[in-house]
Amino acid sequence: MPLQRNLPGDAQGRVRSLAERTLVIGLFDAYAALLTERQRTLVRMYYHEDLSLGEIAARRRISRQAVSDALRRSVGEMQRLERRLGVAAARDRSARARAEALARLEVVEGAVEQLSGRDRADVAPLRRALGALRKAL
Repeated sequence: MPLQRNLPGDAQGRVRSLAERTLVIGLFDAYAALLTERQRTLVRMYYHEDLSLGEIAARRRISRQAVSDALRRSVGEMQRLERRLGVAAARDRSARARAEALARLEVVEGAVEQLSGRDRADVAPLRRALGALRKAL
């Protein structure tokens, strides 16, 4: 599920499944600085600390409805930012590309090891180059 799509939620617009919560946390990682301090606190309490609406309301001395409304607006704002800016999706694409590059590098390193054992070839320069590439990734 791409991050740009609107996240499904319950009747109050709150996200429920683990996958959906993980997406909201990814959006929060990308856009927390653009939320107000109050929004950051409520999102952190609900999505990171896994507190219920009632627990948050009691701690903040506000109504459950106020917590629910603030969370819905906060998640909606992060989704709007993601649709416009695409920061979280770009971060996700970058992480997938890095993982793919590391997997391919492992295949090449395995082939170099087979080559060095079979043909007694001097592959030290190749190993150094692959090590530098791994470090860069």
